[in-house]
This record gives sequence, C-alpha cells and structure tokens, in this order.
Amino acid sequence: MPAFSLADLQAIAREVIGDRDILLTPVTAAGDVPGWDSLNHTLITLEVEARSGVAVEAEELGDCPDFGALVALLVARQAA
Repeated sequence: MPAFSLADLQAIAREVIGDRDILLTPVTAAGDVPGWDSLNHTLITLEVEARSGVAVEAEELGDCPDFGALVALLVARQAA
C-alpha cells in the first residue's frame, strides 16, 4: 500500500464535506476547514483508517495539532 499523503487526506475531506475547493496544508488544522464538524470529523477519520489501513485512537488524533502531524503519524504506522 502506498504511503498515505496530504493529498489523500484532502481528497477524503473534499468527498465527505462535499466541497471540491478544500485545500489542506501541513499546518492546516481541522478547525480551519469550513464544514469540518464533529460528524464529518468522524466520517473522515473512518475513511482515513479504511484507506490507510491504520487504526487511530481519538486521543492520538487530539495529539496531532495539524494535518502534517496526522499524515506523519499515519505514514509512520504504515511503515511499522
């Protein structure tokens, strides 16, 4: 499985939220994205887990201050 990327996360966010104009950067946080509410957060998390093959605990997500940290966590888990 290829390493999960910010582009993968962006594609998931666009699909779930329904906004093709969402642009994520490594320093973007969920609170910076219009439409990223608690329901969409859950749906995005489930889709990230399905596509990356990595299970992520809610506490671990809370420890990621931005999407760059989240992608780094996923890539490290995929490599392990």
